[in-house]
Amino acid sequence: MTSSDHWVEILRFPRCGKAGPAELSQPDDSFDIKVDSVPEGFRVLGAKYGWDFYCSSGDCQVEP
Repeated sequence: MTSSDHWVEILRFPRCGKAGPAELSQPDDSFDIKVDSVPEGFRVLGAKYGWDFYCSSGDCQVEP
């Protein structure tokens, strides 16, 4: 049986003032990071080396 590391990243979008927690996890036997949840008003897209978070009302990337 394996366990996972879990943590929260606070996402901030300076242009519109949106902010909220994204929950992430990583199994102990893997280098892959899983996005468990993102706050309302945000979306997540896969990137070459992980994930990019965006404001859902525009195409601007948020700052983790």
